[in-house]
Amino acid sequence: MDYHKINSHIILLLVVIVVGLGVATLGREIALEAGRNVGTANLIFLIILIVCSIAYLIIMATLAHIIIPYIMEKLPSKKKSAPIITENSVSETPKQSTEDIRHNYAKTYIEKQNTKINLFLEYSHLTFAPYITDNELSRLDEYIKYYVAGESLPENLIPLNPMKLKQYDLFHFGWNMANYFDYKKEEVPSWLQTVFFELQKFEFSYIYKKLRIDAKRCKIPIIEDIPKYLAEIKD
Repeated sequence: MDYHKINSHIILLLVVIVVGLGVATLGREIALEAGRNVGTANLIFLIILIVCSIAYLIIMATLAHIIIPYIMEKLPSKKKSAPIITENSVSETPKQSTEDIRHNYAKTYIEKQNTKINLFLEYSHLTFAPYITDNELSRLDEYIKYYVAGESLPENLIPLNPMKLKQYDLFHFGWNMANYFDYKKEEVPSWLQTVFFELQKFEFSYIYKKLRIDAKRCKIPIIEDIPKYLAEIKD
């Protein structure tokens, strides 16, 4: 509570009351000297006092709602000046060159791709380890990396010959690989024909049509989400 404002209002009101009473009393005395009776003089006193009160209220209302806002609007406003930025005040932020940005992007992409490849290689090891030798498993890793890189397989490639796996198992593996890396399914039949000896006797169109057929008693199923599949196996 602001006691200074309350005191100022009370003082102003007291001054107005004193002035009003003085003017009203003066008017009453003038009326009596003019030969008016006491009742008339008292009525004049009351009327003057009421007129003074009304005049005070009108003046205060005019000042508060019209005159003071108008004066405040015309006065120049104090705006905060914007800070002047100098060379010394600006912190020196190192800027990346376009070459650095490209390099960082390529580095991040390679790291993500390697992580994705390693996850699929883990899946392929779990899938083929019971059916091929360690040497063949190592070669399969290399063949998969050729596929992911979009490179042609070596001409002197030695095909793999997994034991106890049917053609549909290999079809499913090819579909899982293409689906996982989000590659076109049309590109995987030729890779399968080159990598697996068992599939070299089939036509490209035949392999392509049979990639996703869910044959009975297959050891390698169709897997839509390999990361989820691996997580469930580990649990």
